[in-house]
Amino acid sequence: MMRKVLDVKGLSKVYGKGCPYCRDATGPRFDTNICPHCASVVAVHDISFTLYEGEILGVMGESGSGKSTVVKCLYFDETVDGGTAHFFDNHGQYNLFDLFSLNAAQRRWLRYRRFGMVYQNPHMGLNLGISAGGNIAERLLMNDMLIYADIRKRASELLQRTEVPENRMDDLPGHFSGGMQQRVQIAKALATNPPLLFLDEVTTGLDVSVQASILDLIIEIQDQLKTTMIVVTHDLGVIRLLAGRTIVMKNGCIIEAGLTDQILEDPQHAYTQRLVASAL
Repeated sequence: MMRKVLDVKGLSKVYGKGCPYCRDATGPRFDTNICPHCASVVAVHDISFTLYEGEILGVMGESGSGKSTVVKCLYFDETVDGGTAHFFDNHGQYNLFDLFSLNAAQRRWLRYRRFGMVYQNPHMGLNLGISAGGNIAERLLMNDMLIYADIRKRASELLQRTEVPENRMDDLPGHFSGGMQQRVQIAKALATNPPLLFLDEVTTGLDVSVQASILDLIIEIQDQLKTTMIVVTHDLGVIRLLAGRTIVMKNGCIIEAGLTDQILEDPQHAYTQRLVASAL
């Protein structure tokens, strides 16, 4: 039986002061997420899904659909305005975390020990003022690995796994290519073997050959470590390659959800049909 890792119900986030009419005057049927009454942006509204151990869930939609806001709320980069999210930590002793009710210290503990995040812009996930190995060391130190030799060994292993040359470990990430920076960011995110990994548009802006290499790396990691992942992208090729299930978002709402093959081969919603047709 597959074990549940994440259960999200009614997740909502509004940018702006908000008003009683925001949610009833926005969404796909109005083709906007901007409230006509108060000009607030309903970034996401009533988002619900369940994620199981070892699964990769795709979240796709055009720019401004709210897909990145979903993972930023779950990773505590953004506060939420409504809904619940429960994380089931199946490693060792079973623990249940009510994510949106945690205090700051508890959120930091989950971010640095049980979650991993890889941003579209590596500058958000890396400290460009310290070396590639130093970025990994930062995360290891927060997880009580204090012996220098052990930290160097773990950093070296992670960089090798993500195909970053070991002799670049002491170089600054700012001297790396975009694809290499993404590899360092992935290595940093994997430092603690997190059971839940968020990937936000990780191949956007990269050359096609580099994209393929990053995607192969993600597949290898998932296969070896059985890491549960949420992959946010507007690229149907990425969704087809990585995700077993997919949710499609528009104007802050989920308009279609199901098995990825079914959504891509027989989309039911007109918007999803247009997305799939545009990629052919």
